[in-house]
Amino acid sequence: GALRYHCTTPHRLGEVLRIRTISRLGVDVRVGIGPSITVAATASAQVPPPGGVLTVTPDQVTDWLAQLPVEALHGLGPRQAAVLRDYGIHSVGLLAAVPPTTVQRLLGGRAGRLATDRARGIDPRPVVPRALPASAAVRCSFDQHALEGAAVRAALLDLVVRLGVRLRRRGQAARALTLTLKFAGGPLWEKT
Repeated sequence: GALRYHCTTPHRLGEVLRIRTISRLGVDVRVGIGPSITVAATASAQVPPPGGVLTVTPDQVTDWLAQLPVEALHGLGPRQAAVLRDYGIHSVGLLAAVPPTTVQRLLGGRAGRLATDRARGIDPRPVVPRALPASAAVRCSFDQHALEGAAVRAALLDLVVRLGVRLRRRGQAARALTLTLKFAGGPLWEKT
């Protein structure tokens, strides 16, 4: 959805993300882009410091992963990599070529299946965006009694504008919006 929204390529979107992070937060980041979580995470770890963008297209996955050392594969721990190296499996390409049953015997059932699948670029986990915030709220308190309807309407309009600006700045939407006016003396008006 982000590619259609910004009318751009994944690599260009990664560059925009990196530049905005540098300009707004003063922090450089390493961005990995790939067809699965594993490939993208492995790619981001391969970007040299201080930062940059590395894109691995679906047709490049097998060849790109094959050249990496076994320790570079995302999700494979140092102990698992050491076990594989002891058996002569030094690269991700060799790991992908070994029968899954052999890797399962070396690393254990589930870990062996995961390592074999990830070495082949297979990762069924979907990329799920974060859920929308449950709500967004703004408040306005009157220090004195407000008898004029114009002042109350102006405060209400200001709340709506502040809420809109806050959500736009974050680039978010919310499932519920709450506007609260607190009048002098305790009465409260709240609308969700």
